[in-house]
Amino acid sequence: MTPASRRPARRQIRLPVVVTHRFERALNAMLDHYAALQHLHPDAGAKAQRLIELVQTKLAPLLAAQPDIGRPAQLHLLHNPVESAWIAKLAPLSARRRLQAREWLLDDFWILCYRSAGAVYLVSARHAREAQYR
Repeated sequence: MTPASRRPARRQIRLPVVVTHRFERALNAMLDHYAALQHLHPDAGAKAQRLIELVQTKLAPLLAAQPDIGRPAQLHLLHNPVESAWIAKLAPLSARRRLQAREWLLDDFWILCYRSAGAVYLVSARHAREAQYR
Protein backbone atom coordinates (compact mmCIF):
# COMPACT_ATOMS: atom_id res chain seq x y z
CA MET A 1 0.00 0.00 0.00
CA THR A 2 1.25 3.45 -0.84
CA PRO A 3 1.03 6.26 1.72
CA ALA A 4 -1.57 8.04 -0.38
CA SER A 5 -3.90 5.05 -0.36
CA ARG A 6 -3.72 4.80 3.45
CA ARG A 7 -5.02 8.31 3.94
CA PRO A 8 -8.74 8.57 4.55
CA ALA A 9 -10.73 10.02 1.68
CA ARG A 10 -11.29 13.72 2.08
CA ARG A 11 -14.98 14.45 2.46
CA GLN A 12 -16.20 17.27 0.29
CA ILE A 13 -18.28 19.83 2.17
CA ARG A 14 -21.25 21.15 0.22
CA LEU A 15 -22.36 24.55 1.40
CA PRO A 16 -25.97 25.68 1.08
CA VAL A 17 -26.57 28.30 -1.61
CA VAL A 18 -28.89 31.16 -0.58
CA VAL A 19 -30.56 33.31 -3.24
CA THR A 20 -31.04 36.82 -1.87
CA HIS A 21 -33.81 39.26 -2.81
CA ARG A 22 -31.16 41.54 -4.28
CA PHE A 23 -30.10 38.77 -6.68
CA GLU A 24 -33.72 38.19 -7.73
CA ARG A 25 -34.18 41.94 -8.30
CA ALA A 26 -31.04 42.06 -10.46
CA LEU A 27 -32.32 39.19 -12.63
CA ASN A 28 -35.74 40.81 -12.95
CA ALA A 29 -34.14 44.14 -13.91
CA MET A 30 -32.15 42.36 -16.62
CA LEU A 31 -35.26 40.69 -17.99
CA ASP A 32 -37.12 44.02 -17.99
CA HIS A 33 -34.23 45.70 -19.79
CA TYR A 34 -34.09 43.06 -22.51
CA ALA A 35 -37.88 43.02 -22.87
CA ALA A 36 -37.75 46.75 -23.59
CA LEU A 37 -35.26 46.07 -26.40
CA GLN A 38 -37.25 43.35 -28.15
CA HIS A 39 -38.87 45.83 -30.55
CA LEU A 40 -35.36 46.64 -31.83
CA HIS A 41 -34.04 43.11 -31.89
CA PRO A 42 -36.33 40.07 -31.65
CA ASP A 43 -33.61 37.95 -30.04
CA ALA A 44 -32.96 40.46 -27.23
CA GLY A 45 -33.10 38.65 -23.93
CA ALA A 46 -32.11 35.21 -25.19
CA LYS A 47 -28.86 35.35 -23.22
CA ALA A 48 -30.67 36.58 -20.12
CA GLN A 49 -33.12 33.68 -20.46
CA ARG A 50 -30.13 31.34 -20.75
CA LEU A 51 -28.72 32.86 -17.56
CA ILE A 52 -32.02 32.23 -15.77
CA GLU A 53 -31.93 28.59 -16.93
CA LEU A 54 -28.33 28.22 -15.72
CA VAL A 55 -29.22 29.76 -12.36
CA GLN A 56 -32.20 27.44 -11.93
CA THR A 57 -30.44 24.24 -12.99
CA LYS A 58 -26.67 24.44 -12.57
CA LEU A 59 -25.53 27.39 -10.47
CA ALA A 60 -26.48 26.15 -7.00
CA PRO A 61 -24.89 22.68 -7.37
CA LEU A 62 -21.69 24.22 -8.80
CA LEU A 63 -21.38 26.80 -6.03
CA ALA A 64 -22.26 24.26 -3.35
CA ALA A 65 -19.48 21.94 -4.54
CA GLN A 66 -16.95 24.69 -5.32
CA PRO A 67 -17.75 27.75 -3.20
CA ASP A 68 -14.42 29.41 -4.01
CA ILE A 69 -15.04 29.42 -7.76
CA GLY A 70 -14.36 32.70 -9.54
CA ARG A 71 -12.18 35.54 -8.35
CA PRO A 72 -12.25 37.78 -5.30
CA ALA A 73 -14.38 40.86 -5.94
CA GLN A 74 -12.91 44.26 -5.11
CA LEU A 75 -16.12 46.19 -4.55
CA HIS A 76 -14.52 48.84 -2.37
CA LEU A 77 -12.44 50.06 -5.30
CA LEU A 78 -15.48 51.14 -7.32
CA HIS A 79 -16.11 54.29 -5.26
CA ASN A 80 -19.74 54.08 -6.23
CA PRO A 81 -22.10 55.71 -3.67
CA VAL A 82 -24.73 53.00 -4.16
CA GLU A 83 -22.22 50.19 -3.63
CA SER A 84 -20.67 52.02 -0.65
CA ALA A 85 -24.09 52.40 1.00
CA TRP A 86 -24.88 48.75 0.31
CA ILE A 87 -21.57 47.56 1.79
CA ALA A 88 -22.10 49.79 4.86
CA LYS A 89 -25.54 48.21 5.28
CA LEU A 90 -24.12 44.70 4.89
CA ALA A 91 -21.20 45.18 7.31
CA PRO A 92 -23.19 44.97 10.60
CA LEU A 93 -25.06 41.91 9.33
CA SER A 94 -21.82 40.13 8.58
CA ALA A 95 -19.76 41.26 11.58
CA ARG A 96 -19.39 37.78 13.02
CA ARG A 97 -19.34 35.97 9.70
CA ARG A 98 -16.21 36.22 7.65
CA LEU A 99 -17.66 36.99 4.26
CA GLN A 100 -15.61 36.94 1.12
CA ALA A 101 -17.01 38.67 -1.96
CA ARG A 102 -16.43 36.64 -5.11
CA GLU A 103 -17.45 37.15 -8.70
CA TRP A 104 -17.69 34.53 -11.37
CA LEU A 105 -18.16 34.90 -15.12
CA LEU A 106 -20.98 32.61 -16.17
CA ASP A 107 -21.71 32.82 -19.88
CA ASP A 108 -21.76 36.60 -20.54
CA PHE A 109 -22.76 37.55 -17.01
CA TRP A 110 -20.86 38.22 -13.82
CA ILE A 111 -22.39 36.61 -10.74
CA LEU A 112 -21.58 38.30 -7.43
CA CYS A 113 -21.72 36.11 -4.36
CA TYR A 114 -20.54 36.15 -0.78
CA ARG A 115 -19.01 33.07 0.75
CA SER A 116 -19.03 32.49 4.47
CA ALA A 117 -18.00 29.42 6.44
CA GLY A 118 -21.59 28.18 6.42
CA ALA A 119 -23.16 29.27 3.11
CA VAL A 120 -22.79 30.93 -0.28
CA TYR A 121 -25.07 33.94 -0.83
CA LEU A 122 -26.00 34.93 -4.39
CA VAL A 123 -26.07 38.71 -4.25
CA SER A 124 -26.22 40.22 -7.73
CA ALA A 125 -25.63 39.71 -11.44
CA ARG A 126 -24.69 41.95 -14.32
CA HIS A 127 -23.83 41.65 -17.98
CA ALA A 128 -20.09 41.58 -18.65
CA ARG A 129 -20.36 44.96 -20.40
CA GLU A 130 -22.04 46.68 -17.45
CA ALA A 131 -19.80 48.77 -15.21
CA GLN A 132 -21.41 47.96 -11.87
CA TYR A 133 -23.77 45.62 -10.09
CA ARG A 134 -27.40 46.59 -9.59
